[in-house]
Amino acid sequence: MDSILDQAQISLLNAIGENLFICDEQYQIILLNDYSNHLIKKLEPFTGFSSKEEYIGKSICDLDPNEGQALKAAIEAGIFPVEAKITLYHKWAANMTVNRWKNGLNQSIYIITWKDVTDYEDELHKGYALLEELYAPVIQTILDDVILMPITGTMTRNRLDKIKEIALFESANRQASYLIIDFTGMTVLDDDSITMELETICRSLNLIGTTVIYSGLSAKFVQQIIGQGTSIPTETFATFRQAIRYACKEKGFKLVHV
Repeated sequence: MDSILDQAQISLLNAIGENLFICDEQYQIILLNDYSNHLIKKLEPFTGFSSKEEYIGKSICDLDPNEGQALKAAIEAGIFPVEAKITLYHKWAANMTVNRWKNGLNQSIYIITWKDVTDYEDELHKGYALLEELYAPVIQTILDDVILMPITGTMTRNRLDKIKEIALFESANRQASYLIIDFTGMTVLDDDSITMELETICRSLNLIGTTVIYSGLSAKFVQQIIGQGTSIPTETFATFRQAIRYACKEKGFKLVHV
């Protein structure tokens, strides 16, 4: 290592507040900076290494067989910096960056930075939470007690269950008099039986004092509702504009052009 990195360079790498693994041209680890001590503890149950010294001489590509070959291929492609989101040992999610540097002897050194090393399950839960928000966002309208839930994309049974949950919670939490559910952006209805739930949503929300208004129902969607013999005990409109005008009228307001 002394012939590749001098003491000044080592001191500089140790001062950097990121997890750094330094490798030689054969991808063997020659240095881990001081900041990486915490990462070493995280990886110890999988690597069996409890100190930086135990990593020295090991191939970076052999630490995790699942990711090692992909890392090697990325390095050999020769396009730097290499950036990737990887999962270590099916447990830790990390943002990895590989940079190549040549020293005074024209030897290649690979500096591998591990950023945001977090529990993979935590990452998944964060992703699921974000997806759940996208399932059915609730938007405030021009009226304080009238809210809008625009539905976009594919409607599935699981998604509908989440929509019902969000509709009940948000309507109660905001003390909404009206909830407009707009289907204009819905592209696919995954299950014909879903149409039968429209009546359930209306009756459930009525119990907490919220009236549902449906808007943006496509011709195909309407045909499915009729075919199922579903009764929708509420007002329906072709567009959101018509629905909000109706809500304004019911609340004693009138929309006018200015």
